[in-house]
Amino acid sequence: MILTLLSVSVPNRSCLHDFVLINEVREVEIISLYIWGSGQSDKGDNRLISSLQPDSSITLSLPSGKCNILAFDELRNSYGIAENCQKNAPDTITIDLEYITFGRPNVDYGHYVLNLTNSLYGFALDTLILSSEQLNENIVIDDFRIFPGTSIIIWLDEGIYSINAVDQIGRTYSTDNITVPTDNCMVSIVNSMVINPEPPIGITGCGSGSLLIENCLPTAEITELQIIPQNGLDGIFLDNLTLQSGASMVAKLNPGIYSITATDEFGAKYTISFEQQDTDITRLPITYESLQYDFSFPIISREQ
Repeated sequence: MILTLLSVSVPNRSCLHDFVLINEVREVEIISLYIWGSGQSDKGDNRLISSLQPDSSITLSLPSGKCNILAFDELRNSYGIAENCQKNAPDTITIDLEYITFGRPNVDYGHYVLNLTNSLYGFALDTLILSSEQLNENIVIDDFRIFPGTSIIIWLDEGIYSINAVDQIGRTYSTDNITVPTDNCMVSIVNSMVINPEPPIGITGCGSGSLLIENCLPTAEITELQIIPQNGLDGIFLDNLTLQSGASMVAKLNPGIYSITATDEFGAKYTISFEQQDTDITRLPITYESLQYDFSFPIISREQ
């Protein structure tokens, strides 16, 4: 379940009714609970005076209308229900694993939402460090792995923040002047934010355009590269290569359509087709998405 803040539905606060929330997460206490009107940017204060034990419940008085529900357990898991409709009658919600936000975890450090997305190629983010003048100490988030293309929801108090994000091979990406709250409330970590980027390890070829080939395999070194043009002319073959995870190299290519095959240290092959434009600098990340799967059966010899 992914918690999002969508359309506005103004509740009728003159009509309150009982709302019962039950903790049915086995052997885990719920330590905080937030309920706020759909369309509101402030999630408000924790509704729990003490932890909600498994198989226990809390009764609240809520107005009719749509509301968002967000709960955190003692293991820092979050449970979200977006735009739950409260009618003019008593209602009951059961919090269980159906509502856990596996795809987009929430972390609770304040009232307002910041959606941070990992937009890197191939590399997960392992640590986030948030700093701000109003904080007594930095916020460090290091118990979630944020994979490429996924997000984490960080709840923060009002202020201006800087973020350092560390990927799984130790590189740091930095962005600052993030205002909370804001209408956008979104930050993407991209390759250009990296601090002290390493230059390419070398250049091959003699064409007019530049292809930046980057090893975006977090746990493998690239040992061979083949760059074959579609026009049938001679290509580029590099063996005994040492292109480590996160490293890059430049291939100088003339305009045309090419196929590149990279082989890693374990013998796995990755194939990508691309078009090189004249004088353009093209970035080509090698990721696990380009892996060639071998579905053939092994040959078993029989002794006669």
